[in-house]
Amino acid sequence: MNIKLRDEYLLKRRKKRISQKELSQVLQCSQSLLSRYERGECGMKKEKVELYRRYIDEK
Repeated sequence: MNIKLRDEYLLKRRKKRISQKELSQVLQCSQSLLSRYERGECGMKKEKVELYRRYIDEK
């Protein structure tokens, strides 16, 4: 996911009041990994990115 799209989804997540803890449980990853991903410090597998986006869009 490119940086602009990542930022858009971070804002969507916050607007929908989805916590990192909730989302990390759905993604089956640590909250710290999710935080690092959202700050652009690391990447995630394509499958996890798709799940991340889908969960935020559908919630």
